This record gives sequence, structure tokens and C-alpha cells, in this order.
Amino acid sequence: MYQLHIANRQTSSWSLRAWWLMTVLDIPFEETLTPFCDDGSLGPDFLLIVPTGKVPCLVDGAVAVWESLAIVEYLAERHSGV
Repeated sequence: MYQLHIANRQTSSWSLRAWWLMTVLDIPFEETLTPFCDDGSLGPDFLLIVPTGKVPCLVDGAVAVWESLAIVEYLAERHSGV
């Protein structure tokens, strides 16, 4: 199952894009909320998952895809209707 790391759907439109696409198309995923730190970063624990520190990030096994457009392209290769 996909794991989608997002920052906040209310203040991070990039996070919302991937979450919305997967929700509307009924693509199963687990959502992991990784809130921003006070300085706007995502913290050292998140950097272990995604070295770039960018959200949203879709994790599929050993593959991590970040940036909303890249996630859409990744899902389009695996699911019809994307």
C-alpha cells in the first residue's frame, strides 16, 4: 500500500493535490501527517525518508517520489484513469 506523507492539507496546496487525487480516484493509501517545524522545515526524521525534505512524498516500497506532479505521473503509470 502507498504511504503518502503530507504537511497540512489546509496550508500546503501541494500536499492537497496528491491527497485529493488519490482520494477521488479511490487509490488506497495511508496518510502520514508530517507537520512543518517552526522554521518551516520538516525536521530530521523526515529527512531519513526523503533526503530532499519535500512534501508531498509518496512512498511505494523502496521508491520515494516527491513533488505533486511527479506523484501524478508515477500514479498514472500504475493506475488507469489518472
